[in-house]
Amino acid sequence: MPMRPCTVPERLDFALPIFCILFGLLAQGATTTPAAALGQFPAIEARSLDGAHLNLPANLSGQMDLVVISFAREQQPEVDSWIPAARQIQSAHSKFRYYELPTMSWENLLYRWWFNGALRSNTSDKDLRSRILTAYVNKRAFKKSLQIANEKRVVAILVDQKGQVYWRADGPYTDQDMAAILSVLAANGE
Repeated sequence: MPMRPCTVPERLDFALPIFCILFGLLAQGATTTPAAALGQFPAIEARSLDGAHLNLPANLSGQMDLVVISFAREQQPEVDSWIPAARQIQSAHSKFRYYELPTMSWENLLYRWWFNGALRSNTSDKDLRSRILTAYVNKRAFKKSLQIANEKRVVAILVDQKGQVYWRADGPYTDQDMAAILSVLAANGE
């Protein structure tokens, strides 16, 4: 039995849903996670490179804070991609702050001392030293709380002092991230 050719309306019935899905993903931004999957920032202890001990997220200094979480030294270029935009946002929004959060599993005290010393010696900017917070945590529980699937990319989150995550992106900074962050700040009175 010969197949009859599809008519234009039949082709549109098939193509339109696919187009809508693809357009929706592009409009949303490939790195942005939907609001329902943001998780909750867990209560953890961290130490800044200038020596301050902090309980996070309670001791974050902004009303809304951008925290760029990394899991490996090789991710530093992705972390660094966020800093210029974060500085720009902070200069325009007085209640916004940003932090880098290298996150590692529990290690012995000697390793922590060495790692923190190595980071401190590579960071001469005093302002940046107060913004780099090292955290030694149960990584499985930490990632579960924030719904982080793997450690392959950095995770940037917009969080308040109660641990509510308002926005999240995985990987290096993109121009779409700036618009998304500014939108969340505006929606939350900042």
